[in-house]
Amino acid sequence: MTPTMTDIARAGYDGNDNPHLATSPNWYAHALGRYLHDTGRVPPRDVRMGRGDSIRANDMRFAFKVEAGRITFERIE
Repeated sequence: MTPTMTDIARAGYDGNDNPHLATSPNWYAHALGRYLHDTGRVPPRDVRMGRGDSIRANDMRFAFKVEAGRITFERIE
């Protein structure tokens, strides 16, 4: 069975290394899971890409920015 973006985000939340191609949707999902863990939020659920440079999880939308191979997230909804 192919893992969903939520499964991939959960792997990031659980602290696994990110094996996905940089800047692919799965890479963003995994990085978001790690971000949710690091900021003390609940585990990711219903993860999906949003419009533009954003990703959705847990009924929230996060803008992401990649600079020098480092990704940052900002909650926007």
